Amino acid sequence: MKNIRKKIIAFLLALGCLAFCVPFNSKVYASWSPASEWKENGYPTEDWTTDQFTYHQIGFINDPKNNQLLLYVDICPDSKTNRNSHGYEGGYRQLQPSAYNINVGNAIYSVNLDVNPWNIQNGKSGYAGIGVWDPQTNQYKATKDNLCHYYADSDGRQSAIIKIPYNMFNRDDLNGSTKMTMQNPNLGGNKKITISGASTGPYIPAIIAFVLASIAAISYYHKRKLVRHEHQ
Repeated sequence: MKNIRKKIIAFLLALGCLAFCVPFNSKVYASWSPASEWKENGYPTEDWTTDQFTYHQIGFINDPKNNQLLLYVDICPDSKTNRNSHGYEGGYRQLQPSAYNINVGNAIYSVNLDVNPWNIQNGKSGYAGIGVWDPQTNQYKATKDNLCHYYADSDGRQSAIIKIPYNMFNRDDLNGSTKMTMQNPNLGGNKKITISGASTGPYIPAIIAFVLASIAAISYYHKRKLVRHEHQ
C-alpha cells in the first residue's frame, strides 16, 4: 500500500513539473491543426453562436513577446452542441474570412483573411496572407506573409489561427498592456472578447497542476510523519 502511495505521489509531482514546463516550450505554430495548436498552448476560447444549431469557438489574445495579436476561429467544433434533437449536425462549416473588427482605443480596424473557404480541401491545411482596413484613414494594409494557418478536417469543419502583427495597425502605442476588443457580428452577433495586458492562459493550468501536486506530496508526508510519531 505504501509503495502504491509513493508511486502516486511521484506521478503527481512529475505531472506537475511537466505541466509547468510545457508553456515555456510550447510552439504557437507547428504542423498540426489550428485547434490542436490552440489547445496545446492552453489558450482560452469563448463559445459564440448566431443560430440554434451551430456554435463557434473563438479565441483572441495579446502576444507582446512577438509584437502580435493571435486570433483563433473554429467554425464548427465537433460537439454535441452542434447537433439537433434528431442527432443531425447542422450549421456552417466554412471559415468567415472577413469582419473581424478590432477596437483599439477610439479606433476600429477590420481584419480580413486572404482565403476562399470553398477552395479549402477536406483534410488539408495551408497558409495565407491577411489584410487590415483602417476606416479612420480609409487605408488597407495587406500582406502575403503566411500569417493565417487554416485547416479543414475530413468532415469539412474549418478552423484557423491568425497572427496579426502590431505594425499592421500603423500605430506605435500597442504593447502588452493595451486594451483591445474583438468581435465579428457574422459569428457572434454582439458578443465581444476584450483583452488587456499580456495573456496568461497557457500558464494558469500549469501552475494549478504544480500546486496540486505539491499539496498532495506535502499532505502525504505530513500524514506519514504523524503515523510515525504515534508509533513512537
